[in-house]
Amino acid sequence: MIKSNRNVIVAITAISLAAASCTPSKREQRENAGISADSTIDATTKAKISTADIDMDGSEKSFILAIHSQSLYVTELTTIAAKSKNDELRVFVKKIASSYQKISRDIEMIAKGKGISLERKLSDMQQKELNSIKELSSPTLDQQVLQKIQSLQASFTMLFKEAQHLPNKDLQNFANNGLMIIHNQQAATSKLFNAANETGSQSTRPGEVSLK
Repeated sequence: MIKSNRNVIVAITAISLAAASCTPSKREQRENAGISADSTIDATTKAKISTADIDMDGSEKSFILAIHSQSLYVTELTTIAAKSKNDELRVFVKKIASSYQKISRDIEMIAKGKGISLERKLSDMQQKELNSIKELSSPTLDQQVLQKIQSLQASFTMLFKEAQHLPNKDLQNFANNGLMIIHNQQAATSKLFNAANETGSQSTRPGEVSLK
């Protein structure tokens, strides 16, 4: 009976710490960062995160969830982009895919060390978006893929910059490396995106609407 009560107290303490450390302003920033943590994980996963490793605060746990979710999404997006008719885009997404796969693996290792188990599964919302993009063909496909990648790069940048100030040293180092990865991709992404918009505008037929 004493052991049971002790377990309940530990669980309540963990949840209280997570709630206290996640201020409304930080929560709003994360929710506006492309695909927010709350919109890409299910209730079961959030419950596991709330009770995992009481030495981690809510900001650290939310960062882990958001990064993992978004890196999985980009990896799937690069797979879809492989069917593009644009040679440059196919080469580009093949190149960056390995970067996001590494981000996923690294954050999973950090999470595991903190008692957090992460599932390699997309949310229903993410899967629905990707299914819609799969139905497209170039140049619309190219525009949509690059637009998503650009948006997520901005989200990753914000999350990584915030994580540089987290207490956990592993997450700080992870964020520093992540920022360099994203920074090295952004110029090429913008160049391809502008070229895809130009091609899409030129190929628009009567009755169609360009995404530019």
